[in-house]
Amino acid sequence: MTIIFKALTKELLQNIFLSLAFLNSLLIIEKLLKLSKVFASVGIDLINLFKIVILLQPQLLIFTLPMALLMGILLTYGRVQTDNEMTIFMVSGMPYKKAFKPAIYIGLIAFSFTVLMSFYLAPSAVNLVREKILTILAERAPLGIEEGVFNQGFKGITIFVKEKPDSLTLKEVIIFDERKEETKIVIAKAGRITKEKENINLSLLDGKAYFNKDITLNQINFKEYIFKLSPNIEPIAKKISEFSIFELISKIGSDEKRKTDYKLELYKRFSLPLLCIVSVFLSPFLCRLIGKSGRIGGVTVGLLVFTIYYILMIYGANLAKAGKVSAEVGSLLPIIIMGLFTFFSYNKIKA
Repeated sequence: MTIIFKALTKELLQNIFLSLAFLNSLLIIEKLLKLSKVFASVGIDLINLFKIVILLQPQLLIFTLPMALLMGILLTYGRVQTDNEMTIFMVSGMPYKKAFKPAIYIGLIAFSFTVLMSFYLAPSAVNLVREKILTILAERAPLGIEEGVFNQGFKGITIFVKEKPDSLTLKEVIIFDERKEETKIVIAKAGRITKEKENINLSLLDGKAYFNKDITLNQINFKEYIFKLSPNIEPIAKKISEFSIFELISKIGSDEKRKTDYKLELYKRFSLPLLCIVSVFLSPFLCRLIGKSGRIGGVTVGLLVFTIYYILMIYGANLAKAGKVSAEVGSLLPIIIMGLFTFFSYNKIKA
């Protein structure tokens, strides 16, 4: 029996990791499309892109780990049933439920990881992603200034550079500044790009600055002029899903207007890890349901179960937002329904 459990555990882990890689790949594509819009003007190197993808994993794993767990179990035991190995186990005296013992242990480990990610790793990682994006944009913003082109990669500023001998040196610079009520035009013979935290400074040499005040036009001659630039970064609003547990609890007490939204997110953090436990104990019933349809049946049923779960999750959230049920009930509705169904279906299996 120990040898059987070791073989099942090995196959389970392989199928779970493969399912996890597949599901994460699908979700990361959508994230990469959003990142491509953010870095469209300055670009991003492969190393930094890889770092951002790694930092996004905890947020994705909250959703994909329970799904990958169920799909991995169904793929493994679907194969076992197709090859008649389950029949051999039962004839040899092993109860049907006992064959799922390795899956239960793996499910408990997955539950622990999901709790850790849901409560701590995911919010922390998302904040690191935000900081990383801002740092990369600030570092690569000078690359967005090209010679012979009207550059508009900075807020309210248009820059024209006739020549750019290297990445930090400029010649024949014209700047049109509309950041304030008064319009400013700066013309300089040369310039040098320097960095200062998230901002970029242009050290302009030998030029003139024109600015209007009411109906008058003023001119200033300068030997050196420090012109501050900010990358054209739209404020990245912090989503509710990015708040830590303590921030959510604080917001529930202080923000009456969005109290329901914060409660829904808080209780969702508890329900998603529980989905790992539900998946494990639901799998024996589902494996009997798919019979000998094998891997295709396992993937189909697994995706169907999670489609139903997310429909219930959206439905419960909408009920809570409409004031028809409490936020607690609306958020926990899918896990309660699936938990009850799992309890009765698991107890119904006699062998």
